[in-house]
Amino acid sequence: MVSAPCRRDRGPVSQFGNRRGVHNSYVPQKRPPRPRIRLGAVKATDLVLRLRDLHDLGKDPELERFPEPAELYLVLQHTQRMSSKLTQPEHCAVNVRGEAAQLRATLWEYLREQSDAGQLAAIEDGRSAGVEWEGFVQPLRVTSKHGAYQKARRLKAEQVRLPGERRNPEVARAHEEEQAAAERAEFQRIVTQERRFPVAAGIVHALVAARPGLHLDDMATYWLDELAAHIDDRNSPTERANFSGWLESFARSVKHAEQISGTAIAVTDDARQAMSRVRDFAGI
Repeated sequence: MVSAPCRRDRGPVSQFGNRRGVHNSYVPQKRPPRPRIRLGAVKATDLVLRLRDLHDLGKDPELERFPEPAELYLVLQHTQRMSSKLTQPEHCAVNVRGEAAQLRATLWEYLREQSDAGQLAAIEDGRSAGVEWEGFVQPLRVTSKHGAYQKARRLKAEQVRLPGERRNPEVARAHEEEQAAAERAEFQRIVTQERRFPVAAGIVHALVAARPGLHLDDMATYWLDELAAHIDDRNSPTERANFSGWLESFARSVKHAEQISGTAIAVTDDARQAMSRVRDFAGI
């Protein structure tokens, strides 16, 4: 009896479907993140007017019923319903139905982006008014309060995500944490700089009195003019903190001018004393 020809033994098959001893060279590649592409600022009214012109050119039989530009949803409904009834004029280089369809697609995308932002604003307003997540289950068409929360987080992520970031709750949380950190830093800046305002105000009074002995360039002149004009109208903590920051900006501009010219801007004793206080205040 003649036996069947044997195939070359390539080794036993492992539990993962490949043969032991045989290395699989395929390495799965991580899918790159989808870039964020948004319409952004769009002059919707101009697009609607162009759409109306196209329907006029295409002999829209119900053109007199074309909605006003402000009624964007009604405009899109009308143009979609009448699209098949548009005709292509002879000897016209414009593809009437084609361009109208492109404009409709752009406006629908614009409307979708606006609706995402509007829906998120409605949720945030409701939450600030005391509405529990359970109250958003039906409006958001989800099955649980956790689903409502997750959908709100995805809407938030869509508004704040950067190119390359995904539309998920983690992105929204990361941006909120970053914003909170920035707000804490700004609060700390205001607290610190406001405490220094009385000292800053005293220095500015000395600078104004000694101004004839200061040879200032344009930038330093600008900052000293701002300080002198607003020294007595700083009413809020932020305004007083900013005033202290302006004095630091004045100090930096003077330092830069002196480095370029190689000479000191203060030419009198009073001016030199005032500038010494400025440098101590700014730490330079």
